[in-house]
Amino acid sequence: MTTLIGDIGGTQARFSLASGGTYGRVVAQRVAEHATPLAALQAALAKLGSADAAILAIAGPIEGRTARLTNAAWFFDAPALAAALGLASLRLVNDLEAMAWALPALTPADLETWQDGTPLPGAPRAIIAPGTGLGVAGFIPGHGALATEAGHMAYAPRDPTEAALLAWLQARQGAVCAEDFLSGLGLATLHEGIAELRGIAVPPRDGPAISAAAEAGCPVAREALSVFWRGLAGFCGDVALMLGARGGVYLAGGVARTALDQADFLARFQDRPRMRAYLARVPVRRIIHPQPGLLGLARLAG
Repeated sequence: MTTLIGDIGGTQARFSLASGGTYGRVVAQRVAEHATPLAALQAALAKLGSADAAILAIAGPIEGRTARLTNAAWFFDAPALAAALGLASLRLVNDLEAMAWALPALTPADLETWQDGTPLPGAPRAIIAPGTGLGVAGFIPGHGALATEAGHMAYAPRDPTEAALLAWLQARQGAVCAEDFLSGLGLATLHEGIAELRGIAVPPRDGPAISAAAEAGCPVAREALSVFWRGLAGFCGDVALMLGARGGVYLAGGVARTALDQADFLARFQDRPRMRAYLARVPVRRIIHPQPGLLGLARLAG
């Protein structure tokens, strides 16, 4: 059986055909190019060929057989989409759940190790993906993937700058979650907030522009990236403790590809007075496989 698989985020959607646990050619689209997911799926099939079924990974919570992207307008109704496309079935899973299914299939060449740690056999693993939003999932060997919406937990500041940024954003919108700062959109928010706190006029910038400006010496962009990575490291430590992720913490997502000081990251990751030794034993790795979501979906498709 041939299965159409799709890894659909708030900005990008990637599709392929899978069979036998592997996937083939990848077709990428911007979500904004299509008004509906049906139009995007039809365009993908026109390029890839026919399929018997589909499994779609959605950047948002799954509600029965429906889902809605958290950071875009698409709504998914699995039975209606299957009928419109002439498929025998169409399954929806959370996008980080799909990535979590890829973890057992990743090879050393697919990973960049930041902390060796001492992995505990059979222990849970955590995957954290700062992209357009902030995705989090777990993987428990022998049981499978655990989808979460942990990126929407309350943001926890750990120093005066982070506390000032939290107060600044609370004054604008009320409650602040981790994703509001620790994501691609969040990095732009940090950049704006730091510029306002420091009284420095800078143009609005997205993630790539912030990285470029930091390399060019812009103090606001540099501080925004520093605050981002410190906050993300602390959040990863929190997730490791919540999930008991002695099997490892894995970073994925587009924002995780930007440069950082790994020593600073690990110092903040471990910064828990009574749990420093515990977190020092947790392996920390960055996923460099180009399509971990599609790899996980291919494994699910079988």
